[in-house]
Amino acid sequence: MPLLAYPARRWRWLLLTSVVLLCYPTLTHAQQGASAAYDVQKHLTISTTKLPEARAAATAFIRRRASQVLKQEETPEQLTAEFSLPKRALPALDSLAGRLGYVLENNLNTQSLADRLQGLRDDEADAALRLQRLEAEQRQLAAGRTADSTQRRLNRLHLDDATRALRRTRRELSAFTGHDSLVFVALRLFDEVTFPTANRSVLFVNMPGVEMGLLRLENPAPGLAARFYRGYSAKYLFTRGKSYFNLGIYKPTSKTAADTAARFVSELFLINFGQDFYPRHFGRGRRTFLNLYTTYQIGGVIVNRGAANDARFVPNANLGIGLELLKTKSLLFDTKASYFLPLNSLNRELRGLLMQGSFSFVF
Repeated sequence: MPLLAYPARRWRWLLLTSVVLLCYPTLTHAQQGASAAYDVQKHLTISTTKLPEARAAATAFIRRRASQVLKQEETPEQLTAEFSLPKRALPALDSLAGRLGYVLENNLNTQSLADRLQGLRDDEADAALRLQRLEAEQRQLAAGRTADSTQRRLNRLHLDDATRALRRTRRELSAFTGHDSLVFVALRLFDEVTFPTANRSVLFVNMPGVEMGLLRLENPAPGLAARFYRGYSAKYLFTRGKSYFNLGIYKPTSKTAADTAARFVSELFLINFGQDFYPRHFGRGRRTFLNLYTTYQIGGVIVNRGAANDARFVPNANLGIGLELLKTKSLLFDTKASYFLPLNSLNRELRGLLMQGSFSFVF
């Protein structure tokens, strides 16, 4: 039978079979990924304030200890790597992680590969039997005189596909059995300054609250300001950073005869934006109790004096330190002390120590 006269239905079946067999390895590899052949997998995410030194230490460890490097990518902001490591080297890896910076993620996962290995052995046996059958058919076609060239080519094509399938299955089986003593490691090391929240997104929250404060002035001039001012504020926390706004009014705790003058500061109305930052060696704000942090506030104060029509806006900046007494997903009890610093001619008379305590909740 001429080649062009070969039945169209057989050509369609042959083309479909070839496409599926050629695409199968790619689909299998894409679905399984590099870590599928390892029964132990470790994922490490580390932030550091000294990226060049940490990156050099991590690279040296990988070069010295890794059995195989599957991926290693470096940018000015981070290092990502995937590699296999002998299981006996896991304690050394954990020790290195603690020296590189703050460990955000350290997960060790295990999986049983017994079913997968048995499936590969069954596939190997099936592929070997299919190859033997096709080889026997090829010998019969070669010895016979009735078979045409198209039949021989079709059988040769199936024979080549079966050979590749058997070789692929044996390679995959060898990869699985060769990883018994290895662990797959995925490492991400990034610059804490570049990615302050451990990723590029900001985590927003909706936490209103109330704040009480006591301001003790350093050099209150007689008749101008009192020694102590006590006040209350409305506080709105809008990121887990923490970033917030607060609005509050402070009044003197007591007055003397000299404090009745028209120039006496009778009210301080505070309008501030603030942010808190957690130190890397004290839990990074992830504990439920006693999270230490530093803070700043910028904004302004409306200074009201004794005369009803005498009010002025004064810019101010506060720097301080705080302690979260209790922190859960829905509640926050917070205390802090900062230095209250007006930025105008009233600086000397109104600067002092500001102590505050707040309660916020998720709304």
